[in-house]
Amino acid sequence: MGKSSAPPPDYAPLASASKESAQIMAGLGKEQLGFARQQYAEMSPLLRQIAEQQRAAQDEQMRQARDYYRYQTETFRPVERGLVAEAQKFNTEEYRNQLAQQAAADAGKAFGLTQAATQRASAAMGINPNSGRFAGMQQQGQNTLAAQRAAAMTGTRQQAQQMGWARKLDVTGLGRGLPGASTAAYAGATGAGTAAGNAYMAPGNQFMAGFGQGAQTIGAGRGMLQQGLGNILGTQGQIYAADLAQPDMFGSIIGAGLGAWAKSDVRLKDNIEKVGVDSRTGLNLYQFNYKDDPDTRWQGVMADEVEKDYPDAVIAHKDGYKMVNYGALGISMIKV
Repeated sequence: MGKSSAPPPDYAPLASASKESAQIMAGLGKEQLGFARQQYAEMSPLLRQIAEQQRAAQDEQMRQARDYYRYQTETFRPVERGLVAEAQKFNTEEYRNQLAQQAAADAGKAFGLTQAATQRASAAMGINPNSGRFAGMQQQGQNTLAAQRAAAMTGTRQQAQQMGWARKLDVTGLGRGLPGASTAAYAGATGAGTAAGNAYMAPGNQFMAGFGQGAQTIGAGRGMLQQGLGNILGTQGQIYAADLAQPDMFGSIIGAGLGAWAKSDVRLKDNIEKVGVDSRTGLNLYQFNYKDDPDTRWQGVMADEVEKDYPDAVIAHKDGYKMVNYGALGISMIKV
């Protein structure tokens, strides 16, 4: 009534599948790497050209920035200092007095010319230079000269002061945009240099990204395959361990009790009698005996019924008969 134990799990399919997976992974990896290299070869010259243009833009903006700086320091600053000095000169009392004295001298000169013309006109009219009338005309001229001199000096001083303030304002407006223009040019040069660096690195980064993506995809597929094969091997191991644990049982039971696998194919059973229903799974419970052991009664389930509702708990043995994982169902196969 006994039978030989089940053969040990066959690791050959797992080894073969692992080798096949490695070969597939190597092939796909080479294909992905080849595509990445092709893409790198096609894009690298174009991006390098763009990078060179960006570098040229950087150099041009650096030259422009330096030109702004040189203009500010070599041209504008000396002019600014001169204008500032000249503007400040207008606001000194000494310069205002100088202008006032010059205005007074000009007024005196103009008055002298006017007086000489008056004397010639008087002589032509026969007026005596020593007469009282002539003296009165002379005094009146002196008064007029004094008034003109005072007015000229006051006006000139005010004009000098106003011109001084105006020139100061002009000076403050010169070159205000130069520091900003220089800074903007330096910033533009820095941006162009950064963009050039990124353009130089882009082909390599693209190459590595494509390579990594391919490797990740292939690795995920390999992991799924290995997991599936591992599950199969684990199931085989359970069957083998259960068979070893009960090597001399009547040939149908591979394991008994919770967590064991058992052959529950209806074709192996006789004298089947329904005795109840399992409250948790809803499966029918039967008492029966195996055809090769008519003297022993067992209580359990039928594989064909279990397969309808719990297909994961049923497998086909290599001899073609169905087996039930009682442990997965939470039901114990018991000897009556």
